[in-house]
Amino acid sequence: MAFEPSDKIGGLSEGELRRFLAEPWNARIATVGPGGWPYLTPVWYEFEAERRAFLVVGREGAEWVRHIREAPRVALHVADDLHAQHTRVLVQGHAELVEGPVAPAASPRLHELTDRLSLRYLGPAGPAYAARTAQRPRMLVRVVPERWRTWTGQEWHPRYR
Repeated sequence: MAFEPSDKIGGLSEGELRRFLAEPWNARIATVGPGGWPYLTPVWYEFEAERRAFLVVGREGAEWVRHIREAPRVALHVADDLHAQHTRVLVQGHAELVEGPVAPAASPRLHELTDRLSLRYLGPAGPAYAARTAQRPRMLVRVVPERWRTWTGQEWHPRYR
């Protein structure tokens, strides 16, 4: 990974946010399941900087995808767990089911995205994984943030001191 946190303490600037989200961190998406219980699962993402939104691809039968159909409010957490600064981005927003269920092999848009994600997260072995799973139905989900929180640094926010 190319991201290296600085000595800064506080929220991320727009440039820092874009650089941070360009890295292949595992995000965690939180949905609301039956009975109002939270459900949390790791996902790969692509940040759409021009829209300030996130694209996530889910398996057609994934529990979190079913939750979104019933309750589209979600939280998405992206964190650097490698460095002591614990740089992180937390968004609350709405998830939109953009496309699917469809196999990436039948959707140029989904095919291109799954190829990019598999290369980003798995490296050189990514294209083989994408090809092996190209016939399996997926859902393309866009998370549109309504609220953002960002933080970096080895110090507490002043409100907690």
